[in-house]
Amino acid sequence: MKYQLQPKSAVLDNSGLTISEGWVVVYNVDAKGEFLQATYQYLPIGVGLPANAYLDAPKSVKDNQAIIHNGQQWTYPKDLRGTKIYSTETGAETTMQEVGEIPDGYTTLKPASEFDYWDGKKWQLDVNKQHQSEVNQALTKKNQLLAEATTQISYLQDAVDSQIASEQEMQLLAEWKKYRVLVNRIDVEQAPNIDWPNDPTI
Repeated sequence: MKYQLQPKSAVLDNSGLTISEGWVVVYNVDAKGEFLQATYQYLPIGVGLPANAYLDAPKSVKDNQAIIHNGQQWTYPKDLRGTKIYSTETGAETTMQEVGEIPDGYTTLKPASEFDYWDGKKWQLDVNKQHQSEVNQALTKKNQLLAEATTQISYLQDAVDSQIASEQEMQLLAEWKKYRVLVNRIDVEQAPNIDWPNDPTI
């Protein structure tokens, strides 16, 4: 033939070595076998394919699938990389980094609160855990308010004891003492339904 109108195609034998030089389309993968791209490769006689390259073409896949060559053939596992998943034990959020199914002990369902627990199919609210957290928060607030009231009362009581308190300070002392009694009577087990008294400065 006088003119070669098409690039010459390489021919490889059964052992993978080139017996007729030319061009081939190769399908390249990374170190883990994931498809990267298709390229043209020129093969001189006596050489084989470059590393991590294959002659057989993979098939087209959906967005939630990967193309992986396992050394023998193309496989098409699920690809959920970037998907937010949640530990069914702790509810902690993480992101899928590897190709494949969601690992055991994780779900794509997001818990609605830090008090949820996994019942095997969905998240359920742990009412007791939520209530205990609210009680603990109320107890912390109660202790803070009592400490603040005690500080104010101590200062005002010193003024009274020293007989230098103004009428306003004496009235404020009585109000702070009443306030401390009201705070002390708060039942934190009623959290979050607690009507906190206003301190005398409000």
